[in-house]
Amino acid sequence: MEKRNRHEFPATFSDQKRYVGLPLDELIIYLPLGVLAIFINAWVFSPTLGAAVIGIRYLKRGKGSSYLLNLAYWFLPTTLMRFFISVLPESFKRHWVA
Repeated sequence: MEKRNRHEFPATFSDQKRYVGLPLDELIIYLPLGVLAIFINAWVFSPTLGAAVIGIRYLKRGKGSSYLLNLAYWFLPTTLMRFFISVLPESFKRHWVA
């Protein structure tokens, strides 16, 4: 019995690690807004958090679970992306291979 439970296999190939039930790209956005809403000003940051949840769900509809992380890789500066993606080259150094 223990031998069988030793390895964990995902149900699908698109399963990824989740933190507090959220993929990493959503957690990076929701966590700071939630902390700001709790500790700074709930009247300002709670609607901002709600708009972020609705906006991210709209952007990710029909796409992969790490779609926002891929968007950030291609469009944000490399210095910001080094915190999240350290093993890939900078996006401006990538080339299409035909």
